[in-house]
Amino acid sequence: MMESVSAQGASVLVTERENRNAEDEDEEGIVLSEEEKAVRNTVKKGCGGNDFAAVLINMYSSILIFSFYLISLECLLSIALSVYFTIYTFNKTGEGENYFDGSIMSWTLLSFAVITPMSSSIRMVFYRREAALRHLAIIKSTFLNIYSAHVCWDWATSTKAGRAPTFDWLQHTDNVLDATMKLCNELTRLLTLPSLSRARHRVTCYGRKEAKDIEYVLNKLYLRSLDRMADITKLCEVLKQQGLPPNEATRIRQWERMVVENMEMLVIVKKYRTPQALRSFARLFTVFLPPLYAPFYSQMAKDMNSLAMAIVFAVITSIALTALFESITQIEDPFTGKIALDGIEVGKELNDELREQLLSCRLHHFKNAEPFQIQLKRDESCQSSPQ
Repeated sequence: MMESVSAQGASVLVTERENRNAEDEDEEGIVLSEEEKAVRNTVKKGCGGNDFAAVLINMYSSILIFSFYLISLECLLSIALSVYFTIYTFNKTGEGENYFDGSIMSWTLLSFAVITPMSSSIRMVFYRREAALRHLAIIKSTFLNIYSAHVCWDWATSTKAGRAPTFDWLQHTDNVLDATMKLCNELTRLLTLPSLSRARHRVTCYGRKEAKDIEYVLNKLYLRSLDRMADITKLCEVLKQQGLPPNEATRIRQWERMVVENMEMLVIVKKYRTPQALRSFARLFTVFLPPLYAPFYSQMAKDMNSLAMAIVFAVITSIALTALFESITQIEDPFTGKIALDGIEVGKELNDELREQLLSCRLHHFKNAEPFQIQLKRDESCQSSPQ
């Protein structure tokens, strides 16, 4: 009789707790719905609901991006050379000499020597960026699955007990979370190191020494990341000691292998870039080829009776080519989100978003647990280094 009463009391407590959790989830859903509506209304009332305002703001933003990210020293050098040689050619040929005809210069060389190789480079660098994003996505989702396995997998059957209630599962899963976040922190530091595959790192003594120093730090950070992965592997052994079946442990081992494999791929993307010879070729021709078309600009000035218009055309040509090349160099190393416009923000992906997802999973399963704190040493803080 007493046992039935206690069982009924326990079921009542469980029901009340479930009802409370359902009410909390309903309140969160209402708040989220209101926030979603507020965001949509804000965009609708702003430039998102006004096509003309959106055009103006987008044009202004494009001008800022072009000015701050695509105008480089190579661009200024090419502009200076183009303007100088245009004025020099115009003055040397004279106003009344009809035998000079700069319009016979063909632009085929420009298309084959500059546009074609840069088009290939653009395809390659964006393929590398998309590949790096895929590897990061696999690492994040796999870590979330590994943590979920340690948190909630149960192997109870009719003949076998499941997760032991006397075992400290919160501490165990916090150890998994701590090792995961430390691994992500060190991987972030590795990927945001300065680049070690520029032209100077291959052909100059100073550059080779710089690349050697960077590679030494990179390898050290990678070894520490593998040590963190070994800690996660050992924690899987704890699950096996608690009764996790071998087939389920094998699945976790496969996830651990996927993490290491994609980490290795990210390191490869970091260390090796697009063909160095192609980049050097494009850099030289984008700077020095436009000034060689000074006779064409000079002939334009004579035909239009306007030297200023010819200079403007020369400047636009130099800017177009050098800015196109600069857009390639900006994304050569895809892990420079704080420097390059389209770079991957590795710290945000691995340290912020993944941490938030893991902590949300922890809160879902351990609602009354103390807030999780990861202890990092000073040298383990993530620093994004410029190239």
